[in-house]
Amino acid sequence: ASSEADVVVFSDFRHGIFSPRTIPQLIATIPATAFRAADSQVANRWGNILDFQDFDLLTPNEREARFALGDQDSVIRPMALELYRRARCKTLILKLGDRGLITYRSPREDDVRAFFTIDSFAGHVVDPVGAGDALLAYATLAMVATQSPVIASVLGSMAAGIACEREGNQPVAPEDVLKKLEGVERQTSYEFA
Repeated sequence: ASSEADVVVFSDFRHGIFSPRTIPQLIATIPATAFRAADSQVANRWGNILDFQDFDLLTPNEREARFALGDQDSVIRPMALELYRRARCKTLILKLGDRGLITYRSPREDDVRAFFTIDSFAGHVVDPVGAGDALLAYATLAMVATQSPVIASVLGSMAAGIACEREGNQPVAPEDVLKKLEGVERQTSYEFA
């Protein structure tokens, strides 16, 4: 509560810190001006991304979204929209594994649509462990620095792709993302090394 943090990230693995009792207490202590991001895992323990209402950024994967909504059948776009509406978040980046991601954002007057998709930037996938963490970290920092869901989604997806190309959960350095960006830029200019 006494923190002067600019950003607060809740990464909920349900290993003892987050519970229905503690989540509201922890959320209440976030400084009013801090950017609030959250991710919630559905693995060996069940977290629920909808526990983090009114956050600036949520980054669940498809399984976590379906669990939160109790929806096994809807196609991605309407399911993601329903999660976005129910979470009342400003930006939702729904991770879709090798299919990339879909991002919902607060519509502005000049927006043609409030969502967009981005393909995966993973080349040769070795190990997906840590990809979600990399996306959460880079997307959060990009949102704080630029306030652009598009930039945040691209950088987050690139960081996730890099994490997938490595064995184990290794940190993704800014230099790694810059190198990936340069490679994509070369490809879009039809320059292949």
